Amino acid sequence: MSRSGDRTSTFDPSHSDNLLHGLNLLWRKQLFCDVTLTAQGQQFHCHKAVLASCSQYFRSLFSSHPPLGGGVGGQDGLGAPKDQQQQPQQQQPPQQQQPPPQEEPGTPSSSPDDKLLTSPRAINNLVLQGCSSIGLRLVLEYLYTANVTLSLDTVEEVLSVSKILHIPQVTKLCVQFLNDQISVQNYKQVCKIAALHGLEETKKLANKYLVEDVLLLNFEEMRALLDSLPPPVESELALFQMSVLWLEHDRETRMQYAPDLMKRLRFALIPAPELVERVQSVDFMRTDPVCQKLLLDAMNYHLMPFRQHCRQSLASR
Repeated sequence: MSRSGDRTSTFDPSHSDNLLHGLNLLWRKQLFCDVTLTAQGQQFHCHKAVLASCSQYFRSLFSSHPPLGGGVGGQDGLGAPKDQQQQPQQQQPPQQQQPPPQEEPGTPSSSPDDKLLTSPRAINNLVLQGCSSIGLRLVLEYLYTANVTLSLDTVEEVLSVSKILHIPQVTKLCVQFLNDQISVQNYKQVCKIAALHGLEETKKLANKYLVEDVLLLNFEEMRALLDSLPPPVESELALFQMSVLWLEHDRETRMQYAPDLMKRLRFALIPAPELVERVQSVDFMRTDPVCQKLLLDAMNYHLMPFRQHCRQSLASR
């Protein structure tokens, strides 16, 4: 509660919860919905005010153009107008631009978002291409309840929808869910999702589990891992570093396998500076004859780019 002269301002902390509960009730009962979203053939009736308040995409879409002559607007895809019936229209004389209304004393000054919302666009139907119906349903659940139900089977769909519709709060919840759920059993799935959506922190966390799991493999399993397609990590340098960790984990027993494992790597795909700084610096790459030759061949491949087409081999493809 704050006082100013003879006026008192009282804050009700329960109002936001009550408001959200009321909007959720309207949504569940399909009351006063003024826009229909369609994803994978499934329709969702919603309120523009709720969508625009949480999504920059919807805020821009609903306000980027003036009302469409009082008719029902349509969308096919993200922002592409749906085909409308062709009807002859008479040209109307240009109307004189009215001066903007004057703000009344005591009203707050307008912000850029206020200006953005001055002319809501008459759109009643939207077909959201690229959005799954499951992902959209769960995102809408969040908008109307502040809760979103996530699982490893649905999080990628929710993440995709939240990024398409520019709802960073949902994206943040998805990232937090993935980070908390990583385990030895699912790190490969999480790593794949993280790589697809550019989640660097999540990818690093998942890779830690990958390394811990790899260290327990025997030689045959490690060799099969290096031969697998697609590879378990995103680059040939990462594969090399993973192999070195495996060898160093039990150096006395495993170092004998270094030449065999290194022959399975494509060193020519590693950029020359990283070959010098991160590969040549490993001791057995300088002392073992087989590893020495693999490194030298990769160096020559980079030193003679004009002859690379003649030097193509399994190590450079």
